[in-house]
Amino acid sequence: MNMMKKSTILLICVLPIFLSACSYKNFEDSLKSKLNKEGEEYINPAAIPNNSSETEDTRLFFVGDTMSYTYLGNQTLKYTLNSADLSVNINDLALNVDDFYDKSLISDNGKIDNEHRLVTVAVTVKNINYLGDDGDRDVPILFIESSVGFKEGIEDPNGPWTIDASYFSEHPPMDQNHGKDYSKFPLAIGDEIDATVGWFVPADQLEKEPLYYIIGSGGRSEDYQYFELKFD
Repeated sequence: MNMMKKSTILLICVLPIFLSACSYKNFEDSLKSKLNKEGEEYINPAAIPNNSSETEDTRLFFVGDTMSYTYLGNQTLKYTLNSADLSVNINDLALNVDDFYDKSLISDNGKIDNEHRLVTVAVTVKNINYLGDDGDRDVPILFIESSVGFKEGIEDPNGPWTIDASYFSEHPPMDQNHGKDYSKFPLAIGDEIDATVGWFVPADQLEKEPLYYIIGSGGRSEDYQYFELKFD
């Protein structure tokens, strides 16, 4: 849990890097609302759906599923989870260390620190009608969904506690805007893109709890949707 809390603190510090202006505005408004309710104790409303839920916007999703998610302003993207992998060396997946936003847990031979595992997902993102905050752009700029979490941390009353991505295959040049644009990518309406996203996750926790890829992590936790990640 300490690793997850540290990762969450890091996420808060670099939040504007990883969230679109639209999603960040939603988060900011939600936070202000909580802070303005003096005397009211905040209890995290996030809840992992039951597998048996039949409604599209509340059910749990898995590898092979396609999820539609509508952001603030009725702007929709579709996410298809193609695969989820677990590895101990970035070379197993032919990943380049220079493409990682966080390289601190990778040794010279590509091996990952013994206390962690690299979790990666292959996801297809399709832009249905997402314009972003700047509707004047010919091609909207999006931010990849970059959070995973364990059930206990997501549903913690003081949470949600999540882990932010250290790898995004479609990142712009690392020095662009001093690295602050790492999670950005252009995607025209009607187009789709295949991407790989990766996280360093505590190995011991992976053996005990389910892990979830969170869609909508920049908004209200009660609106999160989830892909459950299962590994062979």
